[in-house]
Amino acid sequence: MSNETTTSGGGGGGKTTVDGFQLVSTDVPKQVTMGQQFSLSLTLKNVGDEPKAFQSSVQVDGNSPGAQQTGQMQTDKIDPGKTTKWSTTLTYPYVAKVNYRIEKLDETFTIDIVGEKLSFGETFRSPTEVAMTIQDITLTDHYRYEPSGGGSENVEASDGRQWAFVTVKAENKFRMKQTLPKGEQIHLIVGGDKVSMADIAKEDGKYKVNRFGDRTVASGESLTGWLAYEISADTSVDDLTVEWKGSDGNGSWWARWSQ
Repeated sequence: MSNETTTSGGGGGGKTTVDGFQLVSTDVPKQVTMGQQFSLSLTLKNVGDEPKAFQSSVQVDGNSPGAQQTGQMQTDKIDPGKTTKWSTTLTYPYVAKVNYRIEKLDETFTIDIVGEKLSFGETFRSPTEVAMTIQDITLTDHYRYEPSGGGSENVEASDGRQWAFVTVKAENKFRMKQTLPKGEQIHLIVGGDKVSMADIAKEDGKYKVNRFGDRTVASGESLTGWLAYEISADTSVDDLTVEWKGSDGNGSWWARWSQ
């Protein structure tokens, strides 16, 4: 995306002019997926009468604690009347509204950093080094389980209802042990509405480490299991999105999977 920048420093035929430099144009994305590289580019013109370089501090301000950073930008010397393009490659690891402020120009560019959208079977790697995969969704109007007293029981869905069994895999890619996400953090989205896990009698194969629900695993270990959601019987897999939201002390993230 390219656009002309309006006056905030005065002069220059409607463009920002500061200390003999004019900001001619910018190339800044409006939206970027978290963790992916993007470029921020500025075209500057020397409107003074001698060759010189442009330099300024650059402040990066996210919407989470500890997200503020300061860097520097500097061009090579620009001859009078000539332009140059300055660019840098950046990433931002969390979902946020991030402001990149060029102090000397008094210009701020806001970029919307969003979560990642994936297809079933693809893996999202969080800032905490948890690799999450939503493998598939199975729709059914019944399920079987084994009661504590033995035997097998069949459970039928209510009229007009069905269950979506979502197969989840979470793996610890961090070098030390850590806690994997709770099942309650994973929601099914149907028509824009979030559906929480259903409380069903079946336990075998459910997404949990043991009967106490301990989710702490060593580096390289993983947990695979199902989560059940009760939805309308006229819903197909094409209508469904699975969302995982998480956070740490520095920011938050989300990932969404669909067909």
